[in-house]
Amino acid sequence: MKTLKTNFLKEFAARLVFPVVMGLGLGVGFFLSRSSESENIIALGSPIVLAALVIIGILERLMPYKSEWNKSHNDVGNDTIHLFITQILIGRIMQPFWIFVFAGLTSYLASQYGSDIWPHEINLFLQLFLALLIAEFGRYWVHRWAHEIPWLWRLHAIHHSPKRLYFLNAARFHPIEKIIFLIPETVPFIILGANAECLLLYAIFNSIHGLFQHSNIYIKMGWLNYIFSLTELHRWHHSKKVGESNSNYGNNLIVWDLIFGTFYWPKKKLVKEIGLLNPEYPEGYLSQLKAPFLGDIDKPDDYYNSPERYAD
Repeated sequence: MKTLKTNFLKEFAARLVFPVVMGLGLGVGFFLSRSSESENIIALGSPIVLAALVIIGILERLMPYKSEWNKSHNDVGNDTIHLFITQILIGRIMQPFWIFVFAGLTSYLASQYGSDIWPHEINLFLQLFLALLIAEFGRYWVHRWAHEIPWLWRLHAIHHSPKRLYFLNAARFHPIEKIIFLIPETVPFIILGANAECLLLYAIFNSIHGLFQHSNIYIKMGWLNYIFSLTELHRWHHSKKVGESNSNYGNNLIVWDLIFGTFYWPKKKLVKEIGLLNPEYPEGYLSQLKAPFLGDIDKPDDYYNSPERYAD
């Protein structure tokens, strides 16, 4: 009886944990967007994301998908550096640049179509969904090309180098690739004139979803896997087998994978090995930054074309 009760609670929690944490994060963000007088309300999302990071880290210990993934691979320090530089510093540096570059186009569109094109009058959460759809389309193709074009794969291989999935390696990207990924996530909203409230909710959703997407938490999404690109789907994207990893490119939503035929969800299988085929791929931060440019250290072309990637 105790085992049945424990299993029920585990399955119940597995279905609630993402909606509850995400709902709380967006709810607090919505409240702050309506009550704050700060000119830079997007920055208000930082403590919300930090709180979610702590909660997700605790949940990995309480309800892990794989207990062995909670064991350190001497990767926490490296991923923390990636988090600070790639996710925080690069974003803050590039945002003013995009605004400066596209200010003229924004002004032109505003003069042609009114104050701006963005539908400010609709519900804020509908604006969030629209923002996700727009950003996901560009992000889907950039991510897919990163798997299909060798020179982009050299940059993207860093993200696939972890030997385990846990919340912090969501931040592991080469800075150059991060700048490329920022284009579809930033430029359309600058051009269309999206408001700060919508961008705050987008930043919160994107950050919390990314942490969950790579987390080592036992999560069951059910039919929501046809909407969100969460951990049940994303683990397959990190598989060593190209027939599995060249799928589920969605960053937040899975809709474009469904439309373009790259959706992959084998419900009765478990992900086996993740990471790169190349056992000599560097593990240090600076070595990883150099890896895409040093063919004798990182061999992404060999890795990408290896028949072993297709083996069962």
